[in-house]
Amino acid sequence: MPDAGLSLSPEAMRSRALETLASLVGGTFWEKMRIEAAARIIVTARRVALLAETEALGGAPPAGIILPLAARWDATAMTANEFAETLETAEVVAILEEAPAWAETVWAQQTQLSEREKARLLHRL
Repeated sequence: MPDAGLSLSPEAMRSRALETLASLVGGTFWEKMRIEAAARIIVTARRVALLAETEALGGAPPAGIILPLAARWDATAMTANEFAETLETAEVVAILEEAPAWAETVWAQQTQLSEREKARLLHRL
């Protein structure tokens, strides 16, 4: 199990703790979390699209806002986080709102996975 940075030196732990506290007090913490979540979804959408093209993943990715936005990301020019930071607030919100249903649809299309394997993957969460 990861140690969550608890084995860092006291100075490093202090620095990380103060940075997080400052972002909570300053009101930027949740925006950073939204950007990081959107970036993870963008990366996953790109992976799903690539895997679907090669039929390594079952089904076709569902239509919506996620895939077109993910397709705009140039992974050779910037990280997914950097790209997510360039999005309009409404685009980030749209990604986050659409993601659960989008993921459910993609997940349901994975008929090559047994129910036991799906349960194992979900249990790892």
